[in-house]
Amino acid sequence: MTLERFKEKLHSCDLNLKEFSQFVNMPYSTVAKYGRSNPMPGWVEPFLNLYYENIQMQHLKQEIKSLAQKL
Repeated sequence: MTLERFKEKLHSCDLNLKEFSQFVNMPYSTVAKYGRSNPMPGWVEPFLNLYYENIQMQHLKQEIKSLAQKL
């Protein structure tokens, strides 16, 4: 994953570097170097993909609950 793609994925997940580093329990300085002086670990993209899907499912679940209450 490129640095630009990493930034796009973080943005789509509504995360910044600091929040991401805290979430994955890694030093901010390490995460901030991804794609620059540190290679991007292979787990980052699948992790962010799953994180994004989870967010979408939570929103969908909330919408379903809301619609069910109206029935």
